[in-house]
Amino acid sequence: MNKHFKTASLGILALFVSCTQKETFCAYHSFPQSEWAPADTVRFEVPISDHSTLNDIYIEVRNNNDYPFRNLWLFVDYGNPDGQTRSDTIHVELADIYGKWYGKGISLYHYSFPYELNVQYPDTGKYVYSIRQGMRENPLKGISDVGLKISRKGAIE
Repeated sequence: MNKHFKTASLGILALFVSCTQKETFCAYHSFPQSEWAPADTVRFEVPISDHSTLNDIYIEVRNNNDYPFRNLWLFVDYGNPDGQTRSDTIHVELADIYGKWYGKGISLYHYSFPYELNVQYPDTGKYVYSIRQGMRENPLKGISDVGLKISRKGAIE
């Protein structure tokens, strides 16, 4: 069994393990050959039909042992149905100081970290999240997937 087949198989398995029934939204974007170019923007369109609940928003990253850094810089753009936008710069530690990857996995590591917690969407409609990598490598090797997961916490009274 070759290395690419193993990595692809683990990636597909991780998709099924990562998204569960409790999420209101869960989607991933995969990068061919686990290479993320600076111009590649990952876009998630999130339909919100209930704005009376609190939500936790997580960004999911899958990397392999070819990733040359301990950290990852991300640029996240957020847009609401009214056309208002916001941009955030996020620094994520993917490994400890000894190089041990955070998250779960063996040769493909899945790490989920909070982007925003206790978010109440102001209205129903389509919300857009766009994510770009902010590293100086072109392409950035070792990142196989980026995902967005939104979990509902409960109704607000």
